[in-house]
Amino acid sequence: MITLLSPLAGILAEHIGPRRLLVTAMFPVAGFWLLKAYGPSLWLLYLGRALLGISATVVYTVLHPLIAELCPARIRGLALVLPEIFGCVGMLLSYLLAYFLSWEAATAVSAAPFVPLSFMLLLVPESPYWLVRKKKIDAAEKSLRFLWGRDVNVDRELEAIRSTTVPEQSEVKNQIKELRKRHNALPVVMTISLLILRELAGGVPIFNYSVYMIRDAGVQLDAFFCTVFIGVARLASTCVSACISDVVGRRPLLVASTLVCAVSEGVAGTFLSLEAEGPTWVPLASVIVFAIGYGLGLGPISWVYIGELLPTPVRSLGAAMATFGNLLSNFVLSLVFLKMATSLGLGFTLLLFGGANLTIALLVLFLIPETAGRTLQDMEKAFMHNRTQHGQENPALEMDIIPPVSDSHRTL
Repeated sequence: MITLLSPLAGILAEHIGPRRLLVTAMFPVAGFWLLKAYGPSLWLLYLGRALLGISATVVYTVLHPLIAELCPARIRGLALVLPEIFGCVGMLLSYLLAYFLSWEAATAVSAAPFVPLSFMLLLVPESPYWLVRKKKIDAAEKSLRFLWGRDVNVDRELEAIRSTTVPEQSEVKNQIKELRKRHNALPVVMTISLLILRELAGGVPIFNYSVYMIRDAGVQLDAFFCTVFIGVARLASTCVSACISDVVGRRPLLVASTLVCAVSEGVAGTFLSLEAEGPTWVPLASVIVFAIGYGLGLGPISWVYIGELLPTPVRSLGAAMATFGNLLSNFVLSLVFLKMATSLGLGFTLLLFGGANLTIALLVLFLIPETAGRTLQDMEKAFMHNRTQHGQENPALEMDIIPPVSDSHRTL
C-alpha cells in the first residue's frame, strides 16, 4: 500500500515544491527510528516502520529529479550517485551495529544521521525549474546564483529553462496530456522498464538472502563476515562509479555492470543447478562479484536516469510512475523469492535473474542514449528529433549529433 504513495508524492511535489516536500519528509525520520526502537507496544513498532516506508517513498520519488535540476551537467553524475553511496554506507553500518549492539540500541543509533541531514537540507535551494513553472522568475534566478556563484552570469541557463518550462506543466492533468506525446512517453517508458528490470535482476533478494544462498551451497562461514565482505565490495564499486560516471559515461558503465552481474549469476546458478562438485567458495565469490558489478552501474546509474532521461513537461509524473514501478516490483519479488527458490530451485532462479540483466544490457545498448555531459534540454531534443534507421526510431543515435556541454557554459 505504501508504494501507492509515490504518485501522490509527485503531485505534492508540483504543488509545494520538490525541495520543500523533501525537507518535510526527512525531518521526522529520526523520530520514526526512535519510535521503532523504544515503542512500548508492538503496534507502535509497526507504525514507526510504516512511517519510515512513507518517508522513503517520498524521498525516492523527488530526490533524483531535484538533484538533476540543481546540478550542472559536468558534475551531475557524481551528485546523482552520492545517494546510492550513502545508502551503501548505511547498509554496511547496519551490519556492524546489528553485530555489536542490541536491536534497540542499533535501531536508535540509526536515527542519529538524519538529524544533521534534515538541517542540511534547509540550505538546499528550490528547483529553478519548479520556480519557473510557478512564475517565480526572480526566485529561480536567485536559486541559480546560489548554486553557481553570485558573480556567474546565469541568464543563458535561465533562458534555457524557460524555453522548456511553462506554468501549465505544474498541473497533473496537463502532464498527462503531455505524456500522450510520443517524445515524452518514450523516455518515461524506458525509465520505468529499466527500474522494473533492475529489481527483476535480483539485487534485493541476493543482498537480503546472501547468507541463505551461500549456506545452501554448503559454504560454512560466519554470517557477519559474509555480509561485511559483500557490503564493502558494493560500497567500493559504487564509489568508483561516482568518480568515473561523468568521464566514462552512463551507458558503458551500465552495460558493463549488467554483464558482470549476469555472468556472476550465471556461474552461481549453473553451479547450484548442476550440483557440481568443486570449490564451495564459488557461490560466495559469485555474490561478491555480483555486488561489485551492481555497485558499478546497476545500482546507482538506474536511479541517475530518473533525473536525466525524463523530459521537463512530465518529469514529476514520470518520476512518480517510475518509482512506483520500482517499489512495486521490489515488493513482489521480495514476497515470492523464497517460494521461487523452493519450487524452481535456487540455481534456476539465479539464471532467471541473469536473463533480466542481459535484457537491461540490450535495452541500454539499443534504446537509451548517453546522458553524461548533456543538458536536460539536450536530452529532450534527442527524443523530439529522433533519427530514423530502417523506419525505426533510434534515440541512442540522436545523441551522437548533439555536442556535449562546454565547460565554459557549465562553470560553477
